Amino acid sequence: MDKAVVDRPEVSVVYVASDDTRTLRRMLTNVKELATSLEVIVVSPKCVDTSYLGDESSWIDKIVSPSIYSYDEGRALGARHARGETVLFLDERVDFSLPLWQQYVDAVRNGADVAVTVRTQTSTSAKKKKPLPTRYAYRLLNHLLGHTELGTGTLSRIPFACSRKALKALGHECLRTPPIAYVKAAWQKLVVVGVHPDSAIKWTDDTRISMVKSTRQLLREHAYAIQLLVNLIGPRGGMPDGDRYRDLLHIPGELHLRSVFYPQPREDKGGVWGGKRKKKQTGSHKKR
Repeated sequence: MDKAVVDRPEVSVVYVASDDTRTLRRMLTNVKELATSLEVIVVSPKCVDTSYLGDESSWIDKIVSPSIYSYDEGRALGARHARGETVLFLDERVDFSLPLWQQYVDAVRNGADVAVTVRTQTSTSAKKKKPLPTRYAYRLLNHLLGHTELGTGTLSRIPFACSRKALKALGHECLRTPPIAYVKAAWQKLVVVGVHPDSAIKWTDDTRISMVKSTRQLLREHAYAIQLLVNLIGPRGGMPDGDRYRDLLHIPGELHLRSVFYPQPREDKGGVWGGKRKKKQTGSHKKR
């Protein structure tokens, strides 16, 4: 696989790593069969050794950026350089097999713009555990976006995949704040689907903890995303204002509030405001 020969690879894999070469080695061993034309972009805050690959490292781009402080920033930088029609995002924290990776690639090939992971708690011990605050945030954002079927699906956790169209619409910088990118994807009516892993995803603790965002930061990002969604929808949740005449509230004078409730001409009200009610009372008095 020579990246100079293939101008537009079928799949780009963006892999963010700190210094965990062992996990990187397993990933590169399995990813070769993912597509006929493939590029791998390894993003790291410091140089990651790939010399053990020999000549095969020609299809691997290494991006070293000391300014990377989180995995999301690394993915945004990798997305900027990705050329594939489908971009799969991974990092050193997760280790799983090629068939699972293929589900994300196939989802994009079948028409999805974004494919996120939908995790379900199947074991009894997992169900007894109190859900983390971030899981509530993921569910709330999906509920507000009308994606309740996606549960805790999110761009804040890997793995996920995007099409070339989605990255062009969202912009790679947007991936620095995944909830913002998630809201923009839904607002632009991009097709977002969930991938249900057949087996539990294995996570490794041999990672750079400093690159993992704190719970407080994740919740703050979701608050910003909800604020963005509210601003996009507009006042009254995007619903019409009915027959209200709110512009009349800005009219100076003592009767402007009555004008809101009684916008009809004065002659319909018996000549004065409230005249209709007085006339009715007068009529009832005459009957007696």
